[in-house]
Amino acid sequence: MSANFRRLVLLPLTLAFLGVASVFGEEQAAEQPDHPQLVKTTLADGIDRIAGQEPTSRIQYVRLAVPGSLRLPVTGDSPAPSPSPTLIAQCTLRPNGKSYFELFANFGRAPNLAFYPPWTRTPEGDLFPPPTEKVIMTMDFLGYTHVKPVRRQWEIPVQTPGQYRYNPPGSGSSNLEEIAYYLRYLLALPTLRLTLGNNSADFLTTPLLNEIRKEPLCRAAAL
Repeated sequence: MSANFRRLVLLPLTLAFLGVASVFGEEQAAEQPDHPQLVKTTLADGIDRIAGQEPTSRIQYVRLAVPGSLRLPVTGDSPAPSPSPTLIAQCTLRPNGKSYFELFANFGRAPNLAFYPPWTRTPEGDLFPPPTEKVIMTMDFLGYTHVKPVRRQWEIPVQTPGQYRYNPPGSGSSNLEEIAYYLRYLLALPTLRLTLGNNSADFLTTPLLNEIRKEPLCRAAAL
């Protein structure tokens, strides 16, 4: 077999192989999760800490998640959810120097604790942020004295359907107070009970407040 003949036979086979490999690589990339990789550390007080910098927005973040206990399952025969209910304090620092504090919660079975950046407009994307479902949640502060429960609006983020986020004051919110306002309650009333319909969960917040005080990003948010 001549050298020219071998080249004529092998070249198309090589190109075909490279094409298949390229398609296979694209399929593998498409199967990758669309949320950021997270590195979770469990602290001595049982709080999960997730921290890093989101690569697209360049936002620095720390998320502190404390487990809670479910009080009223959807049905009386339902087993305790796994994972358990979670209360998440999130502190962020944006590239423009602005810092934010947010509070997220779920009633169990919400394993995704990853950070997602806020919606931003792109030339190729939508002009307006995607709509989110809003709910009214009862917040009870339990401790050494009695405080009247408050009913405040929370929203369900698009990226994490099982999570609820306290909706900060603004044009799309009925709340008048920032969530940081209620951290003062937790200093003397260390149990936060959240109730939404038939779901109710208790969170012991003293360890969470202690960890918030240690975080530079949270201090930058005036906490």
